[in-house]
Amino acid sequence: MLYKRSEYFRYTFGKPLDAKFRIVMGEAEEQKSKKGDCTLVDLSPGGAKLLAEFDIPFSRDAVNIQLEFTLYQAKIEVLGTLVWKESYQKDFLYGFDFEEDLEKEQLIVAELKLLRKSESSEKQ
Repeated sequence: MLYKRSEYFRYTFGKPLDAKFRIVMGEAEEQKSKKGDCTLVDLSPGGAKLLAEFDIPFSRDAVNIQLEFTLYQAKIEVLGTLVWKESYQKDFLYGFDFEEDLEKEQLIVAELKLLRKSESSEKQ
């Protein structure tokens, strides 16, 4: 079996994790939408699958998003681009690729390890 080292692992949450998103049109604060609610279905250091009630207009043009969430302790804020969208019941699922940021990737991995460790100790 071939393994692609450039691909990230995916952590699927048993219970989706609450998060906030904003559509970003530019650098200035007035070029960002108000925050909307979403949940993280799964997460990797390079991207996430989001579930939201809000129907984000999606086309071949890049839709840039700012995503905020807390995995274990640290508040994480990442920028990236929506890469796919599909209807799911009355909501929408989105594929979200993060901008490359080694520090954020390392923080996500560290927080996922702490989260997993806390989940394991709660079961015992």
